[in-house]
Amino acid sequence: MYPPFHQKINDSWVKKTLKNMSLEQKIGQLFQVAAFSNRDKKHEEEILTLIEKYHLGGLTFFQGEPLKQVELTNKYQSKSSVPLFINIDAEWGLAMRLQGTTQFPYQMALGAIKDDTLILKMAHKIGEHCKRIGVCSPLAPVVDVNNNPKNPVINYRSFGEDKIKVANKGIAYMKGLQSAHVLDNAKHFPGHGDTATDSHLDLPRLTHSSERLNAIELYPFKELIKNGLSSIMTAHLEIPVWDNRENMPTTLSNKILSSILFDQLNFKGLAITDAMDMQGITKYYADGDADVMAILAGNHIITNSRSVPKGVEKIKQALLNGELSEKQLDVIVTNLLAMKKWVGLDQAKRISTENLSTDLNDEESKQLNKVLAEASITYLGKAPLQPLNKDKTIYLKLVGEQQTKSTREQVAHHLKEIKKEETNTLLSGLNALEVTTLTWNESEGEASLKKILEKAQGYERVILSIHGINIKPFNHFDLPEIIRKQVLDILSKNQTTVLFFGNAYGLDEIENIENAKEVIVTYQDSEFMQEAVLRVLKGELNCIGELPVSLKKLS
Repeated sequence: MYPPFHQKINDSWVKKTLKNMSLEQKIGQLFQVAAFSNRDKKHEEEILTLIEKYHLGGLTFFQGEPLKQVELTNKYQSKSSVPLFINIDAEWGLAMRLQGTTQFPYQMALGAIKDDTLILKMAHKIGEHCKRIGVCSPLAPVVDVNNNPKNPVINYRSFGEDKIKVANKGIAYMKGLQSAHVLDNAKHFPGHGDTATDSHLDLPRLTHSSERLNAIELYPFKELIKNGLSSIMTAHLEIPVWDNRENMPTTLSNKILSSILFDQLNFKGLAITDAMDMQGITKYYADGDADVMAILAGNHIITNSRSVPKGVEKIKQALLNGELSEKQLDVIVTNLLAMKKWVGLDQAKRISTENLSTDLNDEESKQLNKVLAEASITYLGKAPLQPLNKDKTIYLKLVGEQQTKSTREQVAHHLKEIKKEETNTLLSGLNALEVTTLTWNESEGEASLKKILEKAQGYERVILSIHGINIKPFNHFDLPEIIRKQVLDILSKNQTTVLFFGNAYGLDEIENIENAKEVIVTYQDSEFMQEAVLRVLKGELNCIGELPVSLKKLS
């Protein structure tokens, strides 16, 4: 099925724009570079130079805040002869990159939701927020099937381990974005879910058979393509069964992109590279060489080239020696212009900053967040959840404070996520119900927690609320050792309810978790998740989420 932007291929604006472009302008359309709204004037001038000298096709914004990004977008667009394709990683909303904006649930939490229309509504709202600040794509959804609990780069960003559910939720997300006229982008082709290596740091190698890859990894991509997928992100993955050249990433493989993506899967949309400044590329390919290889392999857009000047020169050489014809270049650029027409860039106007914060934190988004949280929280207990008895219950809020930084975050500064603020909604709500509550922070030490646990043993029911969990699988998800190894043993004679505000895979790190009478997992910590859990404890709400991943100790 053709993607929506294809209806604009023969549009008069597309044809006229292409006709008036020089060869240098056409080549420039293939490049987009990283831009930030929290950097200095020097960075801004560097971007302006690339736009004016090399006719960039687009920008990928990273960290910053929305007002400054809008101001920069207006400036950059005013200097570009062809409207810039602006994108940003916003898989769970603009808050993935921008301070002071709405955050929706991670895809692992969405994977627990039974009603996929809620995902469509969320994606549409993300699309609206993107349009409000001049962004043409949130580079979503992730449709990797996460079948490796220790995956350091996908993991919580995936809808889960079930390929059919991943595909169906991916389709809902895709259609929600398309309904807002922003570009959907399924990533990371052909599937980054079963890797233990982060492609930001090195080149992961998938050694599965072609039959396995077709049956599992490719399945969601096939289904989205059948339903009109607009673009995919090509992954830096080495797959010997499809291309046995040493250190050959999918991104640069004409065998994989031409033979499988475009021919076998009959994909008619755009192929956008994953960031070309990732070490899965830079360890093995020189600046410029990787750029031209990406285009010759079948990509339409080069993301985050390390050297646009070198990349442009290499593409010019490919045109001169016949590896690439201007006719082929025209086809690529026509598709890019059709996409730009479809997202409305031909009618681009200066973006207003009036009421910007209000528009990006609107009441409709808050209500939707509430519904998403309530639909995702999952109960893993052995028997129905017991009613809350304030006289027989003590609530312990246990907060881990260590946050292991991955090597990726240390070397790839533009990939850091926005730090989330701690919330005490659940604690406040239980205090209002006159439930006894105590809080322990990791910095207070194990002896302090043991005293709290000793006091808790005097209550019939102990609610253990675990916070500060690393969303990534580093260092046991940063769960303090005493929580992992001792807490449930100490409380073995109590009726224990565990509230796990983090990545569900982290539950397997807790010894004897299966002995807890009740377990509720929320997949992440947020005001909306805490509000939903409070309603569950009060008996106002049932947990209806379904665990989207497999656990060794709980099901």
